[in-house]
Amino acid sequence: MPKTSHVVVLATKRRALPLRLLQKSSDLRITVIVEQGHAHVFSPSVTVQEIATVRDPGLVLETVLELSRKDPVDHIVSPVELAIPSAGYVRSTLGIPGDSYDLSLTFSNKFVMKQRLAAAGLPIAAFRQVMKADDIPDAAAHTGWPCVSKPVFGGGCMGVTVLDSSEDHAQLVSGRTGEEIRSSTIPFIVEQFIEMDHEYHCDAVVRDGKVVFAAPSRYFSPILGQIDTFSGSYLLPQDHEDFTPVTDLNAEVISALGLTNGVTHLELFKTGSGFVVGEIACRPGGGGIAEAVERHHGVDLWDAFWEASLGRAPEIAPRSPKGILATVMLPTRPGVITKLSTEAELATCPGVVAVKMSMSVGDVVPPDLTSATTTGLVFFTARDEAEMDRRLNELSDAYVLEVGV
Repeated sequence: MPKTSHVVVLATKRRALPLRLLQKSSDLRITVIVEQGHAHVFSPSVTVQEIATVRDPGLVLETVLELSRKDPVDHIVSPVELAIPSAGYVRSTLGIPGDSYDLSLTFSNKFVMKQRLAAAGLPIAAFRQVMKADDIPDAAAHTGWPCVSKPVFGGGCMGVTVLDSSEDHAQLVSGRTGEEIRSSTIPFIVEQFIEMDHEYHCDAVVRDGKVVFAAPSRYFSPILGQIDTFSGSYLLPQDHEDFTPVTDLNAEVISALGLTNGVTHLELFKTGSGFVVGEIACRPGGGGIAEAVERHHGVDLWDAFWEASLGRAPEIAPRSPKGILATVMLPTRPGVITKLSTEAELATCPGVVAVKMSMSVGDVVPPDLTSATTTGLVFFTARDEAEMDRRLNELSDAYVLEVGV
């Protein structure tokens, strides 16, 4: 790739590409298109262009066209889920290399994704798409009750609701959030609720259509609804009974959806009759997952994502250590934090190798919590799952959080 390449990165108010990647790329001209009101601090060498939203493909295209008239854009990078369709739309419209609009929709539009997974014969929950919230009961007649309703575009469990009956649906649309749901301009996907034994994720690097690295993990408990609890996951050792089934299914999903190069984050469920595919994204997972993978396996998923987005082949040298590395997302609750454990205090818990607090006393926790909202991350090691359970309980006993109005 020529040294004169102009790279556009899309960012939301809450999330941007790790700044270290922008700082290491002195051979590139980088423009970040970011939503107004963001709190990110970019280096002086990075050009920042603010727009109302990066979720609007037409607006992003208009902005990229304006930039290209002065300095042609060579690559579009979207590290955020909600801007992936915009990035694909601009690439396809302007002939910029990288994931096309069609492929971007496959990895970001849950209905399109499920259609293609179903066509490939992969195990998924029964599903239907509806254009308005009032039609959810009609879809549930196909999927059965209980069902899960969510916008076809989204992430972090935002807008995801479990409905046990038509009465639940009526209460939902007539309640406090009813107006927002009824006025949504995004279709909904309604899926069969899966009774699961465990929930997993698998994080992978894809090169030339082949998975060259995959790290399967199991969540402590199913992630849906885990907002104010000790949520997180642990990387499976290679001798774990679910290691190969998860990595094999991960490879099948990626092949079915047609990704050539990039980084993926797959969610899947284990039931009494086998594994069921949930969703997959073509970007690194959040909530400390990328850091855990780098600590345990020596693979920098963000670096691999960045290199693949620029048309380069990421260099990786995975290692396969023994034992378990767990990532804990510390719970939080809306309000003003009046008391909170410190990094030094939590670092004394057995097995802890790193603590990264993201909130402190005096911070205001917003009411719109997602599955990624946390006061901080804790990484700890364990020899096996039994020891991991003990260490998670010890961490829970040590953690202090008090929130006022």
